[in-house]
Amino acid sequence: MKPIFSVSEFTTWNLSFEEDVALYLHLGIKAMEVCERKLSPDREKSKEQLAYLKGTGLKVSSVQPRVHALFPDSMSPEPDSPDMRAEAYKNSIDLFSEFFPGAPLVAISGNAPDYNYRLAYETALRLYPELADYAASRAMRIMFEPLHPILMNNDSFIGTLQAGLELIDAVNRENFGLMLDVWHVFHEPGIEERIAALKGRIFGVHICDWSKAWPRCVADRAIPGQGMIQFPALLAAIEASGYDGAYCLELFSAEHLPDSLWRQDPEHVIEQSKTYFYKAWEARHA
Repeated sequence: MKPIFSVSEFTTWNLSFEEDVALYLHLGIKAMEVCERKLSPDREKSKEQLAYLKGTGLKVSSVQPRVHALFPDSMSPEPDSPDMRAEAYKNSIDLFSEFFPGAPLVAISGNAPDYNYRLAYETALRLYPELADYAASRAMRIMFEPLHPILMNNDSFIGTLQAGLELIDAVNRENFGLMLDVWHVFHEPGIEERIAALKGRIFGVHICDWSKAWPRCVADRAIPGQGMIQFPALLAAIEASGYDGAYCLELFSAEHLPDSLWRQDPEHVIEQSKTYFYKAWEARHA
């Protein structure tokens, strides 16, 4: 059986929430990653938007909370306080649990304050178990996403898959797992074998490609199949881990790039990505 191909709203960043939903339905996409920052900041209006989404039948494969890091990151530099940011995360849990119980929420670490990694890690070990328990009380899950080292001190103080797994182990909650983004980890030694060994630990998967000419900025991603990532081998490893959830297309870009994916026809970008993904899936055991 083919896995579900999902699309993150980051991929279609220049569209509104309503335009995203309409486009995904038009293309026959079965699931999406909701970016809360595309919802109205008014709580009641955001609930109306989520009620509308629920009525369309589109599945929510994952959620990007409005504040998704314990410490300041490039998308959400405010507030400074990790405790206040954790409260904002709880608000996101409350909002989405009302409409999409069980949907996993993405979490990243943010930047260690003044490069104090010890303090950052100790804070993470204090707040993440609390957040996981809060999510569990509402039938929700959290998935931590380790980022590529080029994003260290820009969006994260966790820059390897192993460091992310160690944090997940230390939190030690059944509903606190891994968001595996192939763009962030494909380069690590022995990655296929290591992914295959992650039995039951992967809660979600992000896909995009690493440019053959190397990125021109931290947001410069490529359409799957147009870069250097060996997708068939990675997909086989992910399948071997036991993961059977959606594969979510998350294509960041930057407006200043001459060939920015965010300024291309989003329908064409998604269709190209979907076609290649299923081609790579069929070739995963070749």
